[in-house]
Amino acid sequence: MGYRFKDHETVTDGIKRIALEQLEKAIEQTKPGIRNPEEAIHDVRVSFKKLRALLRLARVKKNDDAFARENACYRDAGRRLSEVRDATAMVSAFDKLTERYAEQLARDAFAELRKPFLKSKRKQHSDKNAALSALARMLESARSRVTDWPLEDDGFSALRQGLKRTYKHGRAGMAQALAEPKAESFHEWRKRVKDLWYQVRLLKPTWPAMLKDLADQLERLGDYLSDDHDLAILRHMVLQQSPGDRTQLEALVALIDQRRGELEVEAKRLGERIYGENPKAFVSRFEVYWHAWCAEAKIDPIAVR
Repeated sequence: MGYRFKDHETVTDGIKRIALEQLEKAIEQTKPGIRNPEEAIHDVRVSFKKLRALLRLARVKKNDDAFARENACYRDAGRRLSEVRDATAMVSAFDKLTERYAEQLARDAFAELRKPFLKSKRKQHSDKNAALSALARMLESARSRVTDWPLEDDGFSALRQGLKRTYKHGRAGMAQALAEPKAESFHEWRKRVKDLWYQVRLLKPTWPAMLKDLADQLERLGDYLSDDHDLAILRHMVLQQSPGDRTQLEALVALIDQRRGELEVEAKRLGERIYGENPKAFVSRFEVYWHAWCAEAKIDPIAVR
């Protein structure tokens, strides 16, 4: 049915339906031999991020403890999967970097520095299968809890505070990253951008044309920040090596720094546009979209689909 609210269901029903759909997808990926483990881990991690964004959107004060426990469940499971996909991410970051500057580099530039990451990627293959298998029981348990999630509010009132909080935290994360441009600051901002991206996707049916554009821009901003984060990790890991050719190491680090600088400039430009609105005004717009969408559904149910 898709990662979005539907006009004919209550917010409570929608949240639980969406959560169950994401858990079903994740459970399917844990089945032995279902597909390439790298792709399976990627898709499970995406489902966890979607679930956490959903929880942050739906959560209200009286239910904080219950939703915090669910959030921690998916957070911890996601971290375990991250540990077995780091080498894959580093090879990908390495290759994207060299492809971007291919015209300036020799064909096998930095090949020796890349080898340790490729070796680690191969070693992690069995670890990935084991990590997926270990998740199965946790996911089954999580699925059984969804029907008991303590959701009481309905309509946009159930979403207002969560959306406002996510947007506000994104603005604060951007301000922190720009004031103190460290890898950790940009990484924290990235997480809040991803939350807002997923939440806008959930709400996109309220005004598809308008919110598709915003979702696309948030995705692009998230990609800038994700690439920056991967390169920051790659830089750290490369510097732990003891290469025979120090010149190659220094050249690679310089290239990483150059690309990170470019990404952070692009993130700043786009982020200032996305987060240029007051949080209260941002949420008020979405509330108008929501009520207009609900009114349209009552007048002409076919038109909103």
